[in-house]
Amino acid sequence: MRQFHLSICLASLTLLFSACSVVELTTPKQTQLNESLPKVQNLKSISDLSNVAFEWEPLYGENIQGFYLYRSSEKEPQMKLVATIKDKFQTHYVDTKLESGTKYQYMMKTFNEQGHFSEEGQVIEIATQPRPEPLAFVQAITNLPERIKLIWRPHTDLRVNAYIIEKKRVEDKKFAKIGEVKNRLSAEFIDEVKANENFLYRVSALTFDGIQSEPSEVLNSTSKALPPEITHLSASNDLNGKIILSWDTPVYEDFSYFKIYATSSSFLPFTLLAKTDKNNYEDIVQGAGESKQYKITMVDKDGLESPMPKKSVEGKTLGLPASPSIILAQITSEGIVLEWVDNDNRAVEYEVRRYGGEQNAVFKGIKEKRLRDIKALAGVEYSYEVIGIDELGQRSAPSSRVKAAQ
Repeated sequence: MRQFHLSICLASLTLLFSACSVVELTTPKQTQLNESLPKVQNLKSISDLSNVAFEWEPLYGENIQGFYLYRSSEKEPQMKLVATIKDKFQTHYVDTKLESGTKYQYMMKTFNEQGHFSEEGQVIEIATQPRPEPLAFVQAITNLPERIKLIWRPHTDLRVNAYIIEKKRVEDKKFAKIGEVKNRLSAEFIDEVKANENFLYRVSALTFDGIQSEPSEVLNSTSKALPPEITHLSASNDLNGKIILSWDTPVYEDFSYFKIYATSSSFLPFTLLAKTDKNNYEDIVQGAGESKQYKITMVDKDGLESPMPKKSVEGKTLGLPASPSIILAQITSEGIVLEWVDNDNRAVEYEVRRYGGEQNAVFKGIKEKRLRDIKALAGVEYSYEVIGIDELGQRSAPSSRVKAAQ
């Protein structure tokens, strides 16, 4: 029947501690031995990971007040008082917060109201149960996008209730706890990290009463690296109404597509212009001589994006033809003669504008770099300017005005 009572108390050590024990960790009032006081000879015990429970024969009819409990171990070989039980009707007690897998020796004495104590009772030896074994199998799944996954085989010890996850960088001295996975049958943990980060991990089992196993083997794992940076981007600067981009395509197995970023001003941020799986792109840009800055990145099948290049590449649409320069504006007997020269080789025809007199005049479709204005009136002052027109119909700015002179 006593063994049955002990088992009930051990079923809930917390309940036993509050219901079966009224103790004080104090020193006896006096140190006088009284050989007539009864000794505790039949001390029974049972242990778990960090607790030892005791049961002893009732001494209800004896002239005592309570019991002293003493403990020693390999680390502390001298018997020391660990509990004072002041109720002689108490027959159960739990010694808590012990080290797992450790041998202890216990002994009890009775004491009376005068503080006299009995001779030493029976000395018993009992060991707390060992900590759970380290996890037999753990593995880190590497090369995942912005995460590292740990898996393990569930611990076979039914006392296990959770798992402690720890990690550190290679250069760090100590591991730090980063997570706790509840339930003995749970078998994975995912750590969210940045791309191409390297960490060391270890996993420990945790029992219901907070005892942690030895850590598992150390796992070294690295998250997936970003795709390679795009190189050799080029942008056109001589096309009408568009800018064509082209770049090298790195050999990359997980390639998905490219992102094209652009800005029209150094004062504005780059914004996403387009996505493409080709290594070229045609950007339609309205206006002559318009410029834009470009950067290209690569995105892989997991959505990881390569680093944004530090330097951008400038592209331009085709500018206007250069303004011609008038080199001759001379009044002759046959009219006013104009001659001019190009400042580039793009003009395929010209337009001449005449100012002065009662009405301005425009001469179009001129193919040569020379004009004889036979409609100019004598005695009227005229000035002229010339516009170059290229094969795309783009018109240069007017040349400087030149007055006709004799």
